[in-house]
Amino acid sequence: MIPVMLIDDHPLAVNGIGAWLTASGRFAIAGTAGTVGEAQALLESLDPLPQVLILDIALGTENGLAVIPAVKETAKKRKAPLPGIVVCSMYEDPFLIQTAMDAGAGAYIAKSADIREIVTAIDAVLAGGTYINPAYEMPVRKWASSGLSGREREIVALIKRALSNKQIAKNLDISVRTVENHLAHIYVKTNIWSRAELTEL
Repeated sequence: MIPVMLIDDHPLAVNGIGAWLTASGRFAIAGTAGTVGEAQALLESLDPLPQVLILDIALGTENGLAVIPAVKETAKKRKAPLPGIVVCSMYEDPFLIQTAMDAGAGAYIAKSADIREIVTAIDAVLAGGTYINPAYEMPVRKWASSGLSGREREIVALIKRALSNKQIAKNLDISVRTVENHLAHIYVKTNIWSRAELTEL
């Protein structure tokens, strides 16, 4: 059995995906978490680490991608293989997909995906590859060549979720002033000058 950890704040999603994977006969659910903190604590307690993490981007007001650095740190500390990371999200925006992949995800699937696609994504990351549904390969947008840093892309992703600067600061554990400074750089790099326009990236 391949151990899988599910990180999602919606019980229906956790139970549904968990049931699908268990029914396949190939996977076992090693644990579940609904917040970044719960995920970090669970990672510390699981030994060995699961082979696969299935992670939602939006954990309430938290950015689920914050779990990825914690996974990398735990694996490095234990000198253990890094679990394959599959992001499973309701968002199908190319910007968010690229942000997730840049953060270290190996696959990105929609919550509307069927079990066959989920298994395809899992098999891809277990083999050391990547998976993105070809339907997401949309025309290049402004951000693709804007030179935005990883943190700047995170901030744009949170802006697209309608979070305020204060909420973004709390989410990323940085000051509001730092968020404002990043926004200034984002505006210059993208040649966009309003929050509303950023949501259209």
